[in-house]
Amino acid sequence: MLITSVVLNWNRRDDTLACVAALQALELRSAQQEIVVVDNGSTDDSVAALRAAHDEVEIVQLERNLGYAAGMNAGIRHALAEGADWTLLVNNDTLAMPDMLQLMLDAGTGPSVGMVAPTVYYMDQPDRVWPSAGRRRQLTLAAFDTTASPPTSEPYDVDWATGCCLLVRRALWEDVGLFDERYGFYYEDHDLCLRAAKAGWRMVHVPQAGVLHRVAASTGQGSPRQAYLLARGSVPFYLSHTRGAQRLLIVPYRFGSFLRTLLEALLEGRPQVGTAYARGLWDGLRDVRRHSGPVALDDRTASKGV
Repeated sequence: MLITSVVLNWNRRDDTLACVAALQALELRSAQQEIVVVDNGSTDDSVAALRAAHDEVEIVQLERNLGYAAGMNAGIRHALAEGADWTLLVNNDTLAMPDMLQLMLDAGTGPSVGMVAPTVYYMDQPDRVWPSAGRRRQLTLAAFDTTASPPTSEPYDVDWATGCCLLVRRALWEDVGLFDERYGFYYEDHDLCLRAAKAGWRMVHVPQAGVLHRVAASTGQGSPRQAYLLARGSVPFYLSHTRGAQRLLIVPYRFGSFLRTLLEALLEGRPQVGTAYARGLWDGLRDVRRHSGPVALDDRTASKGV
């Protein structure tokens, strides 16, 4: 069995080097791992540093920053072309615990299991769980976390998991397609989870499998950039996955979320966060008019670095 770990890098050389080193230290009994790093047009000598430190790692080098969804798609496509049975999607600001991947593989033995998620912990507070998988309210599509207090210590089914660290079966990609590239940075993982569930795939959270995460290292936790990207990704997500009466409920629900975000930003003395959120909603509506539908396996190619 071949597992290809796909890491996306954009101008975070040191994080990526540490992430790759942790992946290389993973303990596997029943599979072989290969590592692919997708460089999203970095300008900080990341590629040269990776080649010097890890010459056995494949590098898919993109000419410019295409965002998370398109960047990851380039790596996934490369992994599948090389025969990967599973792809492990890994943020470069994470450090996998040594037994993480084997525990995830053990939980993915059933043919209907398409995705497997570990428990994600804060890098600077390794005993604190970051909300990273759980259930979903059907009417509003709101996601709530179960990883902090899992219903069982054994693997159990969930409705969603973050793309921060996610093991995905090859057959699932072939069935439902790759990440939808309308999502530049957020919501592409939630969209994939819903598409997979509609196609009959199960998703499993493995409480004992752990990974450390430096939360929002690329976007800045609570920053205007993060607010903008969250708002922009929310528009195609909710429009894609609601119809009829449900959409009539979602529109005021999401408008209320916007007003709450704006009010909180004003009360905290950070009006630029509220402005960024509003701009993200506007750009998200523009995105919907420009592009629709998930990306097929052969829709885009990327140059391969050697």
